Amino acid sequence: MFIGRTKRAWLLLLILVLILASLVATIRLTAHSEAVFSSPATPTVSKHRLSPIPSYSVEGRMIFDNQGKLYVPYGVHSTALFQPDWRHSLDYKNFTRDQIKAARTFWHSNVITFQISRENLFPDRQHPTTLDGDYLAAMDRAVSWTTQEHMNVIFNLQTEASSNEMMATPADMTFWWVVAGRYKENQKVFFDIFNEPRNFYDWNLWQNGGVRDGVQYVGMQQLVDAIRQTGAQNLILAQGQGAGESFDYDNFRDHLLKGANIVYAIHPYLNNTQHATRDDWESWWGLSVRKLDVPFVIGEWNETPGSGCIANAGTVVPQFLTYVQALHIGLIAWALTPGALIRSDGAGDASWDWTNLTSFDTPTYACNDEMNYPYFDPQAQGAGQLLLQFLRTNSP
Repeated sequence: MFIGRTKRAWLLLLILVLILASLVATIRLTAHSEAVFSSPATPTVSKHRLSPIPSYSVEGRMIFDNQGKLYVPYGVHSTALFQPDWRHSLDYKNFTRDQIKAARTFWHSNVITFQISRENLFPDRQHPTTLDGDYLAAMDRAVSWTTQEHMNVIFNLQTEASSNEMMATPADMTFWWVVAGRYKENQKVFFDIFNEPRNFYDWNLWQNGGVRDGVQYVGMQQLVDAIRQTGAQNLILAQGQGAGESFDYDNFRDHLLKGANIVYAIHPYLNNTQHATRDDWESWWGLSVRKLDVPFVIGEWNETPGSGCIANAGTVVPQFLTYVQALHIGLIAWALTPGALIRSDGAGDASWDWTNLTSFDTPTYACNDEMNYPYFDPQAQGAGQLLLQFLRTNSP
């Protein structure tokens, strides 16, 4: 009788030990999992459920794809679709599969930005909601060719070549209802909602819209909401004030946009007065990149005599690219057009060579505010070579 009780006691003790060990293991596993997902030292694991359907989601400062992998946008701009007479432009003539393939194989891109125009999509001012089917087909072709090369697409609403509005207007709401509605099932298409808000400094106007100089403007938040009303969950990019250059931390931190899957796009062009040093970059946008828990990307950048322009570009550009690299944010270079990333042989009718790069290789470097693109100078100065090196080094 005594022996039976002893056995039962030992059996109960063994069961208790096993239960305790199981609880300890569970706690350790849970803690480990939480550490993997939350630790800044391991930012490449997503909390989102994996999916076979290509999609992207924002978590804090990170963008993840549908396989839970970190996605950092690196790429180039195409100028094919934003000229007013786009059908007859040299930019559109050189919009070919070879251009798209070169973006991936030579320029190491995982995304191409196409600047698009509301006036090109709705060209009939007497019937402002009538679509240009040819322009829509060209946009479809941009998506098809680019995604077939395993890259993503950014459509960036551009007004400089047409109405030149400083901010979005109610007509741009209609534009995004159409575009977002068309591409909402393809999350490899991202929406950059207004190119370079400019000629004002008012974060409330930027965020929520309002009347300025008698004109009704639409805020970035309204554009975001218009896109989401279509059911589109595609990534949205929003540029800062000052033509996309300003995300100053002290003010911007109180004007973050509401909603999911929003990325902030910086256009930090250099100049000799305000954007020449690391301290300048830190003040205008770098501090926000470091301190805010939202994702940023250099959405457009280059250095040429006609794009921003700084006198000692050959020295400053490498410093700038080193600064961007240290922030671990992507960069989309402007643009695959002569005078920007590439040079022309001087003949405007010749097919463009996507591998003939601009560089800083002349004794003098003079800024030229009147310079227009495409710029057919066989010795065109620019950051093409340095940007290719940056993309080759950083783009997976």
